Amino acid sequence: MISHEIESLFQRTKTSLHLHQLHSLCIKTSLDIISLSSSISLQFSRTIFDNSPITPPIFAWNTMMRAYSKQIESLKLFKQFQNIGLKPDKFTFPVVLKACGHSLMVGTGGSLHSMAFKNGCSSDLHVNNTLLRMYAGFGAIGFARQVFDEMLERDIVSWSSMMASYVHCDLPSDALLLFQYMKLANEKPSSITLVSLLGACTRILNIRLGRCIHSHIVTSGIELHVELETALLSMYAKCGHIGQAFRIFNSMDEKHLQTWTIMISGLADHGHGEAAVSLFSRMEEAGFRPDSLSFSAILNACSHIGLVDVGCEYFEKMVNIYNIRPTMEHYGCMVDMFGRAGELEEAYDLIRSMPVEPNSVILRSFISACKHHGRIPCAEENIRDILLKIEPDLGSNYVLASSLSFLFGYCSDANSLRSAMKVKGIKKFPGRSWVQSFGSSSEDSS
Repeated sequence: MISHEIESLFQRTKTSLHLHQLHSLCIKTSLDIISLSSSISLQFSRTIFDNSPITPPIFAWNTMMRAYSKQIESLKLFKQFQNIGLKPDKFTFPVVLKACGHSLMVGTGGSLHSMAFKNGCSSDLHVNNTLLRMYAGFGAIGFARQVFDEMLERDIVSWSSMMASYVHCDLPSDALLLFQYMKLANEKPSSITLVSLLGACTRILNIRLGRCIHSHIVTSGIELHVELETALLSMYAKCGHIGQAFRIFNSMDEKHLQTWTIMISGLADHGHGEAAVSLFSRMEEAGFRPDSLSFSAILNACSHIGLVDVGCEYFEKMVNIYNIRPTMEHYGCMVDMFGRAGELEEAYDLIRSMPVEPNSVILRSFISACKHHGRIPCAEENIRDILLKIEPDLGSNYVLASSLSFLFGYCSDANSLRSAMKVKGIKKFPGRSWVQSFGSSSEDSS
């Protein structure tokens, strides 16, 4: 009873003076100060832990490592834990495995997997679920699936984690196939499972299956939360059903930054640039601080509707007000925006001012704009040579560079590029697109 009362006091503690007073009380009553204070003041809890007159019990070590679970400090504590001769238990491994996953420490993660097996934790559900997610975080989907297949016991977290892993590793079809196996195992999907399934539908643009999942959510009375609603919104937006996506967006009681960014991006990608700009302003007015992805979305919108001045203002705001360092994607949006508007000098100046060498996407965008507008504001050989240096085996680069040379009368250069393609055995594969007629496959009108 007294421990619950003191825990309540810890939850209401605001100052270090109060923490020290509670520390004294815990010493008098022999209560575990470390576990009680770690959620309030990690620094205070660590000080007590490091200066303990006796070796803290395993529970205290687990508590401290859990407090650092997303940091490498958790693994440093684990090393100290081993050095004094303590043995990890089934509560220790999930904590340090999670830290490995966040820190992308592949070798350490594999060693901990082996250690968990030797310590008799190979059949523990929580340990296996954490192992699965750790390997997926490394991109080692084969190891993640091996852990899943060898599990003697699975729960909905196991199934959901494996599906999320497939989506994370860009294997949406495998996620959907696993869902079929889950149904055969009579495992009922949770809202987290449905988020992963909707993510898979989004990746393969399967609007029909996505709608079936939406219908299941409604008819089953599954409680909506911001992650599930955002997944629904994303699925409809990426599949081009902007009206339905916007209806979901407007009906949401709670939104996070990702929700706004996905909706802005969806509007920009499907010809509603003005609406995207308006929504971005609403997002800022609602108190959200845009991140790198948010600015990629709004710069893309400005590019598509030709709002060059507005796009430049957003770029300046991103750098000078929000202190976000431009990424290759941001530069790509700006070069594309200038190129579409025919402001080739500005596009070239931006490319030259980049702190890193432009990638092939930016160069192709610039060269295509020069070809479209029939002029080039720089030495054509410079841009062409950089492009061929970055991607020397891509046939479309040679064709683009060759056509640019033809356009400006450098026929010999164009012919030499075509000859180089033949000598290297490089081919330009034809572009492909697909159109679905009404009533066929997975697409229909909204």
